[in-house]
Amino acid sequence: MMDARSAALDFVRRGYDGARAAFLGGSAPTAAVTSASDLDIFIVVDESDEIAYVETSRHGGWLVEAFVYSPSGAETWMQRDRANRRPVLDSIVAAGIPLTDNDETRRWAQRSREVLAAGPRSADPTELDARRYRLSALVDDLDGCTDRSEEFPIAASAFQEAAELALLVHRCWLGEGKWLIKNLSSIPDHGLVAWAGGDRQPTDLRRICRAVLDTAGGYLQDGFLRGVRPDRP
Repeated sequence: MMDARSAALDFVRRGYDGARAAFLGGSAPTAAVTSASDLDIFIVVDESDEIAYVETSRHGGWLVEAFVYSPSGAETWMQRDRANRRPVLDSIVAAGIPLTDNDETRRWAQRSREVLAAGPRSADPTELDARRYRLSALVDDLDGCTDRSEEFPIAASAFQEAAELALLVHRCWLGEGKWLIKNLSSIPDHGLVAWAGGDRQPTDLRRICRAVLDTAGGYLQDGFLRGVRPDRP
């Protein structure tokens, strides 16, 4: 099995010779690599038409996920990720290993580093209220749950909602899976990371969720309005 960087370089050379820029991201080229790690490779191709696709294949003993874009395609998808506060491509580019060596490669890396350092757009009050409402409803569901088979999915949803609300309050990027935990580790601890790594008692999660709600404005159910209610005569 080739080492991660060599495999990624060979993959780009064989399939995307002449790429304008390419980066190897994710955990594969780091000390956090595991037997399940794949190669996340961001590739900018020299095309005038908008190209944007993600293809999974195998190369050099690795599973490879290639994010392939024309310059305009990359910009479109990066802007979408930034708007959704989940900068997958920027993370690959900013923290990844350059597989090309030119000024354009350095410009992509610098721009992504600036974007990540600046953080996501702030959540407006309407969005925060909607998230407070969803998390409050899940806390109520946990309080009233008597069926162990229902408790797990409720707890999983509550954990996700609490984690994202905590990240939004601190104007941090969101994430999924292990990246959610990594991002949570960068903000003041509400106990979410410890809960995820512990015995995961629902009573502890309810307490943690309430603490997160307090930082966002508090529990919210009664009086919450979605949509526009017409004036009553």
